[in-house]
Amino acid sequence: MQNWALSIALDNPADAKVVETTPLTLADGQIRVTIERFALTANNVTYATFGRAMRYWDFFPGDDGRGRLPVWGTAIVSESRCPAVPEGSRWYGYLPAAAELVLTPAQVRSQGFVDASEHRSSLPQVYNRYAAVADRDEHSEQMQMVLQPLFITAFLLDQVLAEPDRAWAGAQVISTSASSKTAIAMAHCLARRDNVAHVGLTSGGNVAFVEGLGLYDRVVSYEDLASLNAHTSAVIVDFAGDADLNRRLHTQLAGVLRANIRVGGAHWTQSAPPHDLPPPKPEFFFAPDHVVRLSKDWGREAFETRYAAAWLAFAADAERYFTVEEVAGASAALRIYTALIGGQFSPAASMTVRSQTQ
Repeated sequence: MQNWALSIALDNPADAKVVETTPLTLADGQIRVTIERFALTANNVTYATFGRAMRYWDFFPGDDGRGRLPVWGTAIVSESRCPAVPEGSRWYGYLPAAAELVLTPAQVRSQGFVDASEHRSSLPQVYNRYAAVADRDEHSEQMQMVLQPLFITAFLLDQVLAEPDRAWAGAQVISTSASSKTAIAMAHCLARRDNVAHVGLTSGGNVAFVEGLGLYDRVVSYEDLASLNAHTSAVIVDFAGDADLNRRLHTQLAGVLRANIRVGGAHWTQSAPPHDLPPPKPEFFFAPDHVVRLSKDWGREAFETRYAAAWLAFAADAERYFTVEEVAGASAALRIYTALIGGQFSPAASMTVRSQTQ
């Protein structure tokens, strides 16, 4: 299938199928990009889980009343009615899991542009920026699209956890779904700080993998939560989004739990908030808000410099943590997405998808 998109029910991430799409006619100022490859990770499951609540479905509206899964990847301009963005140029950014996309470039520079499509004007601008792709090896591009989108969240979490005026200042950090890539990236950042006690929670089958990373001070299985220190103040960073797990943790840590920062929904089938959860109430972490805040506090240039240094350090070590595998075509994209929804991948595996089999 040449023109296709992954189509997902707005309120059920597991209801996914491949649909054939009809190419749109370009207006003046628009470009058509052919999507080359994109990453599929648990991060994309979070996009689908919170698609309506966080407006992720609004970026790439489908004509069938269903969602188009946001992904990060590379694309090449196959048709252009925008002289500043020529055919054949390559770009990296936020894309649908699909074969193509129509964009309206604005603020065009040699390094990138912003999509000025009307329906995206009220959405977080961090997702609307597209960066020029220089020629480099495919493996580097794959690692970037798999890890960089989630690393920004990890970097921001690290900064927020270190802020001295927060209720959790000095508390032990407890991460759920410690084998997830965003959790690992945050653990990498925290490990570079002094005097931060970081406990990783994971399934019994992933304990050895998480321990082998050497990034957590302690790794605890979900079956052994009773061993957590209930006498030291704590902050939960919740990548799992599991209602039952949250109830157990809040009960175990009653009186010492300072906050629960909800980041993801890896355990998406159990993500509805429990009604009887002991305090404190979980607070959702929305990365774009913190990008804006810290860029204002530090200055944009200082923010980008600090982020780039942290990213390069993580990228250098990530080669030891993860492997990259690639598939091609619409049916393969659906198969990988379905496997992610079912939690069927090794935490060490990183998946990328070429939109076409050729």
